[in-house]
Amino acid sequence: MDADKAYINKMKGEINERQAEISELKANIQQTEAEAQLQYDDEIEKTKEDVSQFRDTSGEVWSDIKNGVAEAWSELSNAASRAASKFKRD
Repeated sequence: MDADKAYINKMKGEINERQAEISELKANIQQTEAEAQLQYDDEIEKTKEDVSQFRDTSGEVWSDIKNGVAEAWSELSNAASRAASKFKRD
């Protein structure tokens, strides 16, 4: 084999090695993308659950506040009526 053919064969070998490295890098990228997508999906699901829990909790809190305000208003109204009736008697 002459020097030119040997050099060409050496370069073909180098090219094949680089192509193998590129294929390995592509596989690693695909795996990383898949893992990132799974992590993203998990985070989205957790966030949806958190939002749903917040909505449920905020609804309960709103109900408690509404009931508390209604009770306070009723007591205030009754107290005002009692006070007014005392002034009317005098």
